[in-house]
Amino acid sequence: MYEVLVWFQGLSIPIAFLTMLVFFPTWKNRIHAYLFIFTLSVTVNNLGYFLVMIANNPDDALWATKIEYLGKLFISAALLFFMTEYTGARISEYTKRTVVIIHAIIGVFVFTCEHHTMYYENGPQFREAWTTEGLYPHIVHEHGIFYYIYVMMVAGYLIFSIVSAVRQLLNERRRKRKVQTAIIIACGLVMVAGMAVYSTGILGGYDATVISYLICLVLMIIATIKYDLIAALDAVKNYIADNMTEGIVAVDTEGAIIYNNVISERIYPTLKDRDEGVISQLIEAIDKDEVINIKKNYYRVEQSELTNERKSLGKLYVIDDITIEYNHNKELKLRSITDGMTGLLNRTETLRRIEESMNANGVALVMIDIDNFKMVNDSFGHDVGDTVIKGVANIMLNLTYTNPKLSAGRWGGEEFMLVMPGIQIDEAVETAEKIRMEFAKTEFQYAGFRTVSLGVTVYAEGDDADGFCKRADEALYISKQEGKNKVTIK
Repeated sequence: MYEVLVWFQGLSIPIAFLTMLVFFPTWKNRIHAYLFIFTLSVTVNNLGYFLVMIANNPDDALWATKIEYLGKLFISAALLFFMTEYTGARISEYTKRTVVIIHAIIGVFVFTCEHHTMYYENGPQFREAWTTEGLYPHIVHEHGIFYYIYVMMVAGYLIFSIVSAVRQLLNERRRKRKVQTAIIIACGLVMVAGMAVYSTGILGGYDATVISYLICLVLMIIATIKYDLIAALDAVKNYIADNMTEGIVAVDTEGAIIYNNVISERIYPTLKDRDEGVISQLIEAIDKDEVINIKKNYYRVEQSELTNERKSLGKLYVIDDITIEYNHNKELKLRSITDGMTGLLNRTETLRRIEESMNANGVALVMIDIDNFKMVNDSFGHDVGDTVIKGVANIMLNLTYTNPKLSAGRWGGEEFMLVMPGIQIDEAVETAEKIRMEFAKTEFQYAGFRTVSLGVTVYAEGDDADGFCKRADEALYISKQEGKNKVTIK
């Protein structure tokens, strides 16, 4: 049995080392980095253990054990970071740095203290028990304080990582992601099993965690390479320039978020928690060819295929802030359809709204004209005349604020048109009377109280836009002829 374990131990070293050379010549993302650190730590740990097993004297065995523990210290940290990163459990950078520092401190004590007394105590029984037939020194050590600190930390890592992965598994609905998560849970359970077997002593003191580390390594490589997570993240990283200002979100072939940059989190803070509802919003905006409005900002979304060597890895969404461009275009469009002085629609846009609404179920027009307006201009000047025009405009704008379906336009000079889709004659007359009375009680500086005349009509079968507007104009003319300050229906 001893010879078999020695051979296994010796072969595990080049296997782990070759794994680093083949799969991890460089790393470009966190998953890749944690897997590299895990593999490197396993190589160092197994090398140290192999030297322990073939040592010819206790002093060589002690030095070899120091090498072994130096690798062992960072295996657990790398596994913690890998499992939590893979399952999406959030660990702050501060916590990660703290873990690394504590492990490094333990490593210093292990390597520098005489016979690493802060990690385990070895008394006379160690040398008395020493043989060249295959001693496993771990079973003759009384452990020191740092050993127990380390064991408690590893236990905490495994519990946290496995619980996080189980939560992910229970909440996951996609089959592929379930398989991925199950493999990650298996990594943690294999580590627990290795520690349990070693603690029972059924292998005669041989540290079964050595075997569990290699099994974990295989599972981690399967979980990462089989499902293209490294390839997908690398493709995203290569695509994104360091100075990119757009939000970037990448999803795998099943729609799960595998990457998003800082800018995207500023736009959608819930991306910090991998909120996949954001993806639904992006897809909807693309399908409807709409701009996304978030608070006072506007964003355009573009989608592209994320591929690697012609294999689809998912989708890439680019979220571009077009607020300045959007507001500029909005202002230009507003200027093109509105009257500069009053803010009402201009005649061209008003006519377009009339034509657009003529197919609605009931459409009414109210045409308005300021009475004796020429006299206002001649007597008080055009500035006062402009103020009177704005007085009518303000009343009409207030109506459109109350009922956004209405369209208020300046028809020309002192004439105005109110387009009322879905409105029957009685309601149109009532609205016209409100305009007439409200304007009549408005007093203007210099010009005093003024009045308006109004004509009301409703759309009839067979009307065209010209005939419809002409009938409103005729109704207005009747109001003028019959004494002004009046509403006439035609």
